[in-house]
Parts: sequence; structure tokens; C-alpha cells
Amino acid sequence: MFESNFLTWLLSLEHPILQFLITFVQLISHEYVYFIVIPIIYWAIHKQTGFQLLSLFLFSMYVNNFIKDIFMIERPTSSLQLNNSYSFPSGHTQAAATFWGYLIPAVAKQWFTLLACFIIAFVAFSRLYTGAHWPIDIIGAIFIGIFLVFASYRSLDWSGGMPERIKISLWIFIPIALFVLSPAQAFFSGLLLGSGIGYQLEQTKNRMDIKVSLLQKIIAIIIGIMGIVAVQTVETYLPDHVFAEFIHATGLGLWITYIAPLLFVSLKIYKQQGTKIG
Repeated sequence: MFESNFLTWLLSLEHPILQFLITFVQLISHEYVYFIVIPIIYWAIHKQTGFQLLSLFLFSMYVNNFIKDIFMIERPTSSLQLNNSYSFPSGHTQAAATFWGYLIPAVAKQWFTLLACFIIAFVAFSRLYTGAHWPIDIIGAIFIGIFLVFASYRSLDWSGGMPERIKISLWIFIPIALFVLSPAQAFFSGLLLGSGIGYQLEQTKNRMDIKVSLLQKIIAIIIGIMGIVAVQTVETYLPDHVFAEFIHATGLGLWITYIAPLLFVSLKIYKQQGTKIG
């Protein structure tokens, strides 16, 4: 009863400026925006941070959808948008908490921490304001996102010295196990498989050095994004089957973490680490 009354009151706070801000936040907080921004971090800002953020984000979205399928909580009847997925936990909120929450320690700047917290809070508010979620969906999503960020940073303490063959084995076994556990999440488990294998290959075979000029980085980003669009377009020609989706997502992950960097080096946009640049 309280949640219904709260949403009814929140929906009554209509204002053109607020509605514009909500629409803007919903646009930039869509999960596919992250699939562009995170590769850009990987290709042009910090390769290790970009990969860790990509793998964490994919796992977080897998967990989000997996939990939704378990609890199967319906969305509020006051929802202003059409969405066939379940309500708990909020995907937009968990994505924001995971993405921005991971970057807070990575950037380690007070202004960025305040900005990140504000964005997470506003995304959470937008999901309530549109009537897309119950308050418990928001609370649960933030808790899950923060927990996964914490667990991710803690795992770095013991995974850093792990032998490469063990890392590669885990990056093959875990995504496949996730796919078997929930075939409905073929997209996220396939991306984890491709990006994990691709990153290990990038580290050992290609080793792109992103310490180049801004113009070179922009060229690499344009090529990388064009590749993402091209790989995504291939999906329209594939059969509507979870295994086909898994294979396609694996290819997309390989493009992001290995094939695109390999192309950057081959085109001499980037040099290999240990090679003089310029």
C-alpha cells in the first residue's frame, strides 16, 4: 500500500523541466550506451580498467536478469512505458550503480565521486518517477550493484598473480557455465566468453599501446564503433535461437577486446607495447 501511494504521489510531480531531465537520463542510462562507452575506455583511456569494467558490467546485467526471472515481480500498473521484463531489481539502476560505482575508486577524485553518486541517485529517481519500478526494485538494484563492485575489487587481490593458463580456463569455463545455467542470458554470457578470451589474447599476442595522440584515439574509436555496429547487424541474419545468440555475442566480445585492437595495430594507428611510438 505504501509503495503504491508513494508512486501515485511521485507521478503527480509533473513538470516540463523535470520531464526533460528524466527523458535525457533514461536515454544516456540505457544499457546499450554502456556497450559503447566501456569499449571506448578500453580502446582509448585505460585498457585494464576498461576490461575489468566490461566484465563486471556484463556479469551484473546477467545477475539482474537472472534474479528477475526468479522473482517474476510485475511492474507497477502505473508504468508510463511499455516494458515486458519483470520489475525486481531495476536494470537501469543496477547498471548505473555498477558502472559509476566501479569508476569511483578507479578515478579517486572527490568531484567525480559526487558526480557519480548524483547520477546513480537521479537514475534511480527516474525509474520511480516514470512508474517503471517499485521502491524495493531500486533499493535492491543499488545494493546488488554496490556488492558486485566490492566483490570485483576484492577479487583483484588474489587474481592478479594467477597463472595465465588458469585465467584463460576460467574465462572459458565460467561464461559457458553461466550460459548452461540460464540460456535466456545468452547475450551476456556470450559477451563474457568472447571478451575474456579476447583480453587474454590481447595481453599475450597483440599488446596495443594506447599512449598515442588524441587524433589516433579518435580514429580507433570510430573504427571500433563501426565494427560493433557491423557485428550487431549480423544478428538480423542469424536464426532466432539462444545458441546462435551466444555465438554472436561471443564474436562481439572478441571484436571489442581483441580483433579491434589487432586491427588498430595492423593499421599502425597504435603500436605494440615495447615498440617505440611515433
